[in-house]
Amino acid sequence: MSQHEILFPKPVTVLVAGRKVVVTPVRFRDFERFGQAAAKAIAIAAAETTVQLYAQARESGVLLDVLRSTTTLSRWRIRRLPAAAAVQLMYEVIRVNKDFFEQALVSAASVLAGAQQSSD
Repeated sequence: MSQHEILFPKPVTVLVAGRKVVVTPVRFRDFERFGQAAAKAIAIAAAETTVQLYAQARESGVLLDVLRSTTTLSRWRIRRLPAAAAVQLMYEVIRVNKDFFEQALVSAASVLAGAQQSSD
């Protein structure tokens, strides 16, 4: 990868109840909302059971925020997912996007390190 190339995350396809669902990267317009929702989801993960986690995530709006902006599922489908599938999909979305941001940070650090060395 050249130092002037911008990384674009690739969508990931997962199976949910036998149906292909595409997990997409977070769009800039959804970035702040996704970050807040993901932080809430991670905090909620301390719940004792999947059902409790699902109930808390749905009540707080986290589930719909995360899944609607980053998957090909409609609101109608999201609301009808089994609790375990919805929670697992929510964490898959967070994982896919987290991995991309970590890669972007490493890339940015290496570009900045190279710029710093060339100015010395």
